[in-house]
Amino acid sequence: MKKFGILFLVFFVLCGSILGSQRTSGERGETKTEIVTLKYIDVMWAEGLLHSYSSRRGTIKRLHEGNKLVIEDTPENVEKILAILKEIDIKPLDLQFNVDLILGSTASQFEEGFDRELKSDQVMKELSQLLRYKSFKRLDSALMKVQDNKRSSQRMGGDSLMFRLELRPRYIKEDKGDSIQVELYLYQDTGLDSEGKRRSISLVQTTLSIKSGERTVVGVSKLNGGDKALILILSGSVVK
Repeated sequence: MKKFGILFLVFFVLCGSILGSQRTSGERGETKTEIVTLKYIDVMWAEGLLHSYSSRRGTIKRLHEGNKLVIEDTPENVEKILAILKEIDIKPLDLQFNVDLILGSTASQFEEGFDRELKSDQVMKELSQLLRYKSFKRLDSALMKVQDNKRSSQRMGGDSLMFRLELRPRYIKEDKGDSIQVELYLYQDTGLDSEGKRRSISLVQTTLSIKSGERTVVGVSKLNGGDKALILILSGSVVK
């Protein structure tokens, strides 16, 4: 009877060991590792985004060299993350902006360079009804090509080039029609400081949403005590 009890105890211990081993093996499971080189999106941004899709045992790390991610997880989860990357790591859209930098005045006309064509421009007509500026002079026009969600800078101001325009657009596809959200900054150079670095002041700083192909008055910045103003007009579209 004593011998039978010892054999039963040994059998029980062995069964427990086998079951524990199977449970541990199941918990660990099979893992898969993939190294992915990102072509268009930022590796730090992608790392932060994809962490929410990894399992508790999964890891997503960026390599110090190159725009690369190391993904380690279950095979099913790795495939899911790779599918997400395939959807988001695509070439950004090319966007095109037409920009007019116009000087408006309360006077009936400028001493020089009065632009009669601007007087008949529909946007300027509507602006004249809202503001007291009655005559207009085009200082500069520019065509800017910018990639979606990228920042671009353009010098403006004619011969003096005393203004700097910065754009960062984001294309938004909507059911009612596509639009472009734009972060826009217009600076005016004010000379050099004691160290020879260029100084500037901010004239316009805004975020706006425009319809593709639609001309929009972005901002008006008063100059010379308010009798003159800079008027910035912008239109944007997707480059096909």
